[in-house]
Amino acid sequence: MKNKVTCFFCSVLLFLTGFSSAQNSNGATKDELMEWFRAAKFGMFIHFGASTSEDYLEEGLNKTERYEKSVRDFNPVDLDAKEWVRIAKDAGMKYIVFTTKHHDGFCKWDSKLTDWDVIDQTPFKRDIVGELAKACKEAGIELGFYYSIADWHHPEYNPAYSNRQGFHFRPNPDADITKYMDFMYGQIKELCENYQPRLFWFDGSAGFRKPSKKRLLGQQEMVDLLNSYGAISNSRLGDDDALDYVNYLSMGDNMTPSGNIGVDFESAQTMNDSWHFTKGDDNWKSAATMLAKLVDIAGNGGNYLLNVGPDSKGVIPEASQSRLKIMGEWLKKNGKAIYGTHASPYPYEFNWGAITQRTDEGVTTLYLHVVDWPKDGVFKLYGLNNAITKASLLANGHVLSFTSKFDALAGANVISIKVPETAPDPYVSVISLEMEGAPLMDRVFVQQQDGTVILDAFRSMIHDEEFVPDKPLRPLDQRTFTVLKKGKGIMPTRGMTVGLEKEGQALRWDFRMMKPGTYQVAVLSSVKEEDAWKTDGKMRATVAGQSVENKLKEQERFDNIRMATEMKCSVAILGKIEIPNPGMQTLTLEVTSNFTDLTPNVISVQLLPINN
Repeated sequence: MKNKVTCFFCSVLLFLTGFSSAQNSNGATKDELMEWFRAAKFGMFIHFGASTSEDYLEEGLNKTERYEKSVRDFNPVDLDAKEWVRIAKDAGMKYIVFTTKHHDGFCKWDSKLTDWDVIDQTPFKRDIVGELAKACKEAGIELGFYYSIADWHHPEYNPAYSNRQGFHFRPNPDADITKYMDFMYGQIKELCENYQPRLFWFDGSAGFRKPSKKRLLGQQEMVDLLNSYGAISNSRLGDDDALDYVNYLSMGDNMTPSGNIGVDFESAQTMNDSWHFTKGDDNWKSAATMLAKLVDIAGNGGNYLLNVGPDSKGVIPEASQSRLKIMGEWLKKNGKAIYGTHASPYPYEFNWGAITQRTDEGVTTLYLHVVDWPKDGVFKLYGLNNAITKASLLANGHVLSFTSKFDALAGANVISIKVPETAPDPYVSVISLEMEGAPLMDRVFVQQQDGTVILDAFRSMIHDEEFVPDKPLRPLDQRTFTVLKKGKGIMPTRGMTVGLEKEGQALRWDFRMMKPGTYQVAVLSSVKEEDAWKTDGKMRATVAGQSVENKLKEQERFDNIRMATEMKCSVAILGKIEIPNPGMQTLTLEVTSNFTDLTPNVISVQLLPINN
């Protein structure tokens, strides 16, 4: 095997040397390659292929035979690539990512390297990728390609490298993974040369997570190959969360970070519970929910890749189209606050919405995307220290009056904007703030406008039960956003949460209180919908000279809007505390009794105001 691996890498290097100088003549830097992506903000993901084998349950057919029959019956007679592109463009989307080859290995273009493709195996016999590439070029939409590294059909794809156990339609005991890698590199080159994509969205590399296997992917060689053709790569090429090789981070499925994580990222999400078209899946997200996600993701410096799944005839469902139309209409009025903007100057989340910013001709504008419109007619923004020159509603230009005052007790500036009592937009209303100079905003946790304090566990300071040399002091600094790594002490867990289980472990936050009062101390943890919440340990929160200690008894469970549909937030109340004074405070959450049944994956600690 060692000799085979060596020969494989030699062939890759020779392969790259042979074409890179000709293809990289424009000399684009990585930043230049990323410019269009950073400006785009909103894209369409299209999951489309043959029906799953479960749709073919004829008696006497095994799994492989059912699947292969579904491919040979593939005939989306109503597929119109121009219509797909029209829907995306009307929705305000700036790019499309299409599934050229999913885990099943079925190719939607006329590949010269396999006959397991749409031309050679199906009655449809049309190059879907080619038609989509032409339609995108005519419409001025950028095109990217989803490409699965895993391949459950290729004879040289060793099942030992599969992303899911037991999934290979025709397992070959003599499979040579290095031959498959030559095939994969050849197909990537074929797609680049034939269709000029701007992006590759890799998937299915979970079987390569061990270092001994990961090097087979040739991450540096692959990224050099793509960049030489003017394309960028996502991080699922070998789970490169730290972006050591690739161009940008792909979050976990349906995952959104709760703040600016400091890297280029993209959040791919479904409209319902399915990626491919699934008959009977009517759990559709509302347009309001998806617009809230769009502004949240843009405010954190990322892109929103929203999925559609055309049906077996190639038609995007009306339920998707109607929601996209609403989003497009909103973007026609408010697109200036999305496209080409930068992340919020405040690195943490707001529970009222999000902030984006841009600078044009020396004028800096903050866009306040308000999802939860204030009921008292006054919107307050804490901690912005610039002199504001103008406040207005973006959609109609209506000028708003405002005051700016330093609160000496709290130690923060307060901007109060008088706004209409009714939200101007039924989904997200945008306030435009023009100011002098680059935005200077306090970068500490600050109390929210409604009195809530949200302390994100992923951005806490870690206190392990014993010293762990060379370990970052914050989970955020470990740069493991989607794929977990094992280590001593407190470690990040799934969904950018933090696991606490042993006595002596603790998290700490410094934060600014604007309003004194009485608060419930809530611990929010992530849990799967079907899991029972059993915790036998105890936690203690200490703030303002007071401590509350309790078991994490679940008080409430609700959707975790930053994770997949099956993930929920479990809320436990530790007790009640009073914070008598505004200003800087410190809160510590510590384990006081070991957890043996379940490790709480902490999302945040929140102080919930108790109304007198």
